[in-house]
Amino acid sequence: MSIDLEKIGKFLREKRELKGLTLSDVSHSLCIRKSLLDAMESGNWKLLPHEVYVKGYVKEYAHLLEVYGEIFDDLASEVVRAPAEVPIQQKISPKPSRLSKRALLYPLAFVLLVGLVILSQIYREQPLSGQMNGAGHVPARVDTSNTAPDGRAAPEGRIAETQAPEAKKLMITCLERTWISVVIDEKEKKEFMLNPQDIVVLNAQDKYDLLIGNAAGVKLALNGNDVQFGGQSGEVKRIKLP
Repeated sequence: MSIDLEKIGKFLREKRELKGLTLSDVSHSLCIRKSLLDAMESGNWKLLPHEVYVKGYVKEYAHLLEVYGEIFDDLASEVVRAPAEVPIQQKISPKPSRLSKRALLYPLAFVLLVGLVILSQIYREQPLSGQMNGAGHVPARVDTSNTAPDGRAAPEGRIAETQAPEAKKLMITCLERTWISVVIDEKEKKEFMLNPQDIVVLNAQDKYDLLIGNAAGVKLALNGNDVQFGGQSGEVKRIKLP
């Protein structure tokens, strides 16, 4: 037996208007479309879902208006079994999945491994900065990309330094952060970004052609003798040795 929706709907509309509420106010409070509320107040079954759901909407509506006790008897009619359908306004929330600890550990371990590889590569490429030996001196950063006089590459894991006869050794000591581009013997080019206390040692057979990004930021010594040159902080300077 269906409920008398025309009677109940008219009653709810009158109570709503007495409280000064609009359909929009009720729709916002109950999360029910305004068109459904209007159909319930008008008793229009054609625009409404199954009676079971309509009774639920009417009950919520009556509780909102605090008049549920006045329509309880009208809603106590036999309930018709609901069909297998999802009611309007019903939201189905998926159950959160639970990941096992092992599923979380594998990606984390992979990320850590990649991070260690990247850090090791950065550490190998950075110049030695601010590291002191037991005597309190800053160890020289020796360029390890030089080749031996016979053209062969230096053995892996050893600091390479050309030992050709009458080699010209250039020591670059960084005082202020700067970049340097060096052409050795007009054939080998090297570039460095140096920080204060970094030291680079290079070897050449004949000459050096240097381009210094901060002329006041480095000190040069050729075969143990200081190289005198002028320059301001931030000035780009080109120097040819000898």
